[in-house]
Amino acid sequence: MPQQDDPERRAAMEWLHAQEKALAEVFLQEGARELPVDGSYLVWRQAQQRRLGKSRQGWMAMLTEAGWTGLRPGSRSLAYLRPDLLAEYDGEHEENSPSVDLTGPLTAVESVWWRCLRNDSHRWKTSVNNRHVAGTGCPRCGKKGVSRREQEIFTALRRRLPALVSPGTAIRHTAPEGSRRRQRSWRVDMLLPGPSPVAVEYDGAYWHQDAARRDLAKTADLTASGHHVIRVRELPLPTLTPNDIVCTADQSAEEIAEAVHEAILRLTGLPHCEPCPEPDAPDATQLGLFGDSDETAPADRNGAGTRPVTVLLTQMVREVHRGDVAADLELAQHLVWGLPLDAALITVQQQAGGLRALASATKFLIN
Repeated sequence: MPQQDDPERRAAMEWLHAQEKALAEVFLQEGARELPVDGSYLVWRQAQQRRLGKSRQGWMAMLTEAGWTGLRPGSRSLAYLRPDLLAEYDGEHEENSPSVDLTGPLTAVESVWWRCLRNDSHRWKTSVNNRHVAGTGCPRCGKKGVSRREQEIFTALRRRLPALVSPGTAIRHTAPEGSRRRQRSWRVDMLLPGPSPVAVEYDGAYWHQDAARRDLAKTADLTASGHHVIRVRELPLPTLTPNDIVCTADQSAEEIAEAVHEAILRLTGLPHCEPCPEPDAPDATQLGLFGDSDETAPADRNGAGTRPVTVLLTQMVREVHRGDVAADLELAQHLVWGLPLDAALITVQQQAGGLRALASATKFLIN
């Protein structure tokens, strides 16, 4: 880091960097424990970056409340405060400025092009402000009913219940009316498999305001097929069953996940498991972010009988994740300290290209 003439400014920057390092360690621990994931690595990683952005917004608010105003323009940028959206900014599109994502504020109203992480062929145009304030996402994937809110709750809940999957599939107990087939499957927002499977549904107020009859019918059929059903109902939606959990639109995903977790333990009798804690000490030890490490990763989740290709893929995914976390940390230093962005930008672009290549290779090898 560069030397600063103002000791107060340097102290603030060093504190901020320590918070970054502590959260980076948490992310690396999650990667060692959870990777490879059942699904898209890019989407899994984006959930981590969403948490990173929220933490950064909180840290900057704390510094502002303490009276420190020496914020560099980069600390108010999309790249710093919403790294999850940075991953979707289409830097290769000819109409996009190469600097908007790194220097433009979150309030920018100029429309730019975005690229979907779930499907690389999905491109759309909207402003940074719409993405940040209104929470808009890929319009084509959005039609499938996977909301950002639902993803956040799933990510928080999966830290408590690693076996949780999203979306899940459950066989119908009764064939749908008018169907010629005896059975068809339900798609559920989240599913915890097991002897007493649990289906978790997130009911947003807007999309479920006129769907009570349908939601009740789905709950009844899932219950008849042996599932415990927990519906998270956003106010002002009324509850439908005794197992329902009520939430507000601005309630944190962590609080909702904890309520769902407690309900699952009550219904299934599973042992209580504490989630991975957020960092609370700025001097947490970093897990070898920038150098070669002799540390060995935890044993492969699939056991000793895993195919060699899968073992290699696991090592690749974890190594890419380490590089991804390191790139976020390096870019943050450049943005907050006002350093030249050329080297950091090249690192991030290379990392993004590697992630997309890895995602394609993973899909090919698994299938």
